[in-house]
Amino acid sequence: MATQSDLTGDKKERKYLDAIFWGGVLLWAGLIFGAETLGLVPQIGNASAWSWIFLGAGVYGLLMSVVRLVSENFSNPTTWDWVWSVSFFIIGAAGFIAFDIPWWLILILIGVAVLGSALFRRD
Repeated sequence: MATQSDLTGDKKERKYLDAIFWGGVLLWAGLIFGAETLGLVPQIGNASAWSWIFLGAGVYGLLMSVVRLVSENFSNPTTWDWVWSVSFFIIGAAGFIAFDIPWWLILILIGVAVLGSALFRRD
């Protein structure tokens, strides 16, 4: 059974990892918007700056989740870490393959994650 200090440590670690993720995403977005202003963003398919931002956020989130999975220093990624990373990746990749954003696929992915976390919750 987890003690109160364990839960506090988990919350601190979670905030730390969230700050690293969102700080990296904001840095990436700033770099992409800056590159777009200078005309340096490659045009692939129907990709816009937002496609690059979402794709980068998805890849970054997936890499962070894999690092957390294999690292002994951090707790394993949550289901939501995977869901958001894959969702960002799908949204970003849609612009590169000239495919409308598959919102139905993202809704299915989030729905499966919600059901999975409810059904397999370990309290």
